[in-house]
Amino acid sequence: MSTPSVEGPPPADGGRRLFFAGKGGVGKTTLAVAAAVWSASSGRRTLLVTTDPAAHIGSVLECPVGDEPGPVPGVEALWAARIDPGHETGRYKEQVLAEARGRYAPGTVARLAEELDSPCTEEIAVFRRFLTYLLADDHPVVVFDTAPTGHTLRLLELPLSYGEQLAVKAHGSAASAEVDRQEAARLQQALSVLRDPVRTLFSFVVYPEATPLAEAERAASDLGAIGLRTGLVVANLVLAQEVCVDPLFRKRFEMQQRYLREIPRRFPGTDVRTAPLQEREVIGLDCVRRLAAAVFGRRPAASGAGI
Repeated sequence: MSTPSVEGPPPADGGRRLFFAGKGGVGKTTLAVAAAVWSASSGRRTLLVTTDPAAHIGSVLECPVGDEPGPVPGVEALWAARIDPGHETGRYKEQVLAEARGRYAPGTVARLAEELDSPCTEEIAVFRRFLTYLLADDHPVVVFDTAPTGHTLRLLELPLSYGEQLAVKAHGSAASAEVDRQEAARLQQALSVLRDPVRTLFSFVVYPEATPLAEAERAASDLGAIGLRTGLVVANLVLAQEVCVDPLFRKRFEMQQRYLREIPRRFPGTDVRTAPLQEREVIGLDCVRRLAAAVFGRRPAASGAGI
């Protein structure tokens, strides 16, 4: 099976979805931003979405990022949005209660409001918003900056678990059965997109060190168990040999090289790329574009959005 390239044009039937995941602190937000800027710079309408509550993409881009997609200044074809758990939960609760007020007695609505205070409401609300971005066709490319590994796995497993719940649910009425049918179809569509290696590219960002690599390897195995294939591993903060003249940095360089040689074995059939350690913190479009060029390669740029 061929590995989908980050450079390739999005397929005609629904576009490409790119996921950047990994252990907290390895630089997945920075690499997700770089991939999104690189994609948009080649002229493709691209949406960058963060599902990480920390929502650092605005800091990297040096621009505000809101709950609805908004244009990123300086990159003509790029939009960005965050999925804020608090905001999405409030919106979801209000939507559910507004529909209930028109159909049920006040006592039933009050009980429903109590049930919506459950911790799982936030998970459902965030998941529904995630599905909206995954399945929408407004942007041929959507880049997801995800939360740390465990949260990402839970998010990506939800279409499967929710679909199974709907499959065994006893329907109370024809109306509710139709709602469940539509929701099940939407979940099946989501699984189809996630499991298609041409339309979806799962990427793990790692340091070339033992712990980040081991966690990414476990996560890739967990994804594979539900039919989601990892297509890209990016090793971040890789030292250049020519600058490692001090014995300490020479040892760090040799350690990194040892782990870099392990990546193809631990992630067979996966595209592997390196992100070199930059001279300065990757903040602002100039720095992001330099990193994008180093990792993903130079591409013809749209007007005003060159690398």
